[in-house]
Amino acid sequence: MRISTLSFGLVGGLSLAPSCSNNHAVLEQRDQPAAMGGMGGLAGAGGMSGSGGALVRPPAAGAPAVNPSKMTEPPGRSVFTLVHGIVDADLTAFCFARVRDGETTLVGSPVPPGGLAYGQSLSFETLPGVRSETDGVVPYVITGELSAIDGLDCAKAVALARSVTAAETDEGGAAGQGGARGEGGANALAGAGGRESEGGTPGEGGAPGGAGANIRAEAAAAAPPALRVGALPGVPAGTLAAGYSMLEVAAGCLGAKAFTAAREAAACGDDYTPERGSLTAEVALLSRATSEGMLSMQALHASHASGDLGVRSVPGSRDGGGAITIVDRFGEGALRPRDPRTMLPVQSWGANADTWSVNASVNSVDYASEPWSVIRERAGIDELENGRGYTLVAIGPSATLDATGFWHRFTFALVDNDPSVE
Repeated sequence: MRISTLSFGLVGGLSLAPSCSNNHAVLEQRDQPAAMGGMGGLAGAGGMSGSGGALVRPPAAGAPAVNPSKMTEPPGRSVFTLVHGIVDADLTAFCFARVRDGETTLVGSPVPPGGLAYGQSLSFETLPGVRSETDGVVPYVITGELSAIDGLDCAKAVALARSVTAAETDEGGAAGQGGARGEGGANALAGAGGRESEGGTPGEGGAPGGAGANIRAEAAAAAPPALRVGALPGVPAGTLAAGYSMLEVAAGCLGAKAFTAAREAAACGDDYTPERGSLTAEVALLSRATSEGMLSMQALHASHASGDLGVRSVPGSRDGGGAITIVDRFGEGALRPRDPRTMLPVQSWGANADTWSVNASVNSVDYASEPWSVIRERAGIDELENGRGYTLVAIGPSATLDATGFWHRFTFALVDNDPSVE
């Protein structure tokens, strides 16, 4: 499920004890509610999503969230995982806003120290300074020259990044955030800006018109801003105490004057403009259902610029057996299968083999492939284990984009559905 980003004007924060990849902090056990029906609406959410996501979008911000019919697992530990899938951002630090009694307050320091690499994740099992049962939380992302925020708390770091953004705005450009469309509904794009090209369809191979060429020539001479910042969709009050494994994937592009190219729509989404960006997020509740001696697998589509995808685990040319399908076809924001695949052991998936890969297909044609070994290393997971569940997250530009530019390439993140307690 995709939900739109929040405006920069919403400032708040929280202190936290994070862990990177599979190195997770201990979550304090607490009594959990029997269901999630009482959780508030997702901050910044738009219209209803379709039936594919793990969370169903409320009809309006502040309305009660709707639980999917398949989410029947009993509540357990509350875990909140963030994935860096922002296409035009390198190392990225996260800050958080605590929302309490209508007030937002930035507390704590940017995490992780030095920033999180593209495709990596952070998991939070306790949030110091936050009353999980009653507080809402708004994540912020900061990217650029992160040494500039060394030693700053989140309030000062976000303020500094916003001032840098404002300075670029005064010079004619701006980093910002785009709107979003709901999964399964009409593909209307909220907040989409106009296109500068008159000579073809940007991102689909069309040649830019004269005005677009001039704008891009000016952008080529512009240096990226030292810092950029954006707010992700907020987590409503009580969600972090609901007893589920919640995943939020930062996606799309932050944008800025220097971040423009003929194929920018194929990299950042059709709603992208350098002035507004297209920063968005996908939110899902991950299943912790497992089967003894078997691997549990799901996949989440969080590539803002990609259409429908298929995801398979594929053996090397010298390996026996055939490809294993995780999902035949799913759209942006969908978590599939909703009930994890639990029929095969890890050996059959080839997930721990150096010769197997994960492939993304469009209309049954493979366009992107990445070795399992690379995916595991990025995630900090040495080996996948039978009796545990994992989710592959498709992130990045369109899987069909073969051009290079200011964007990262299409890839897969990997998260543990039930981060281990150490």
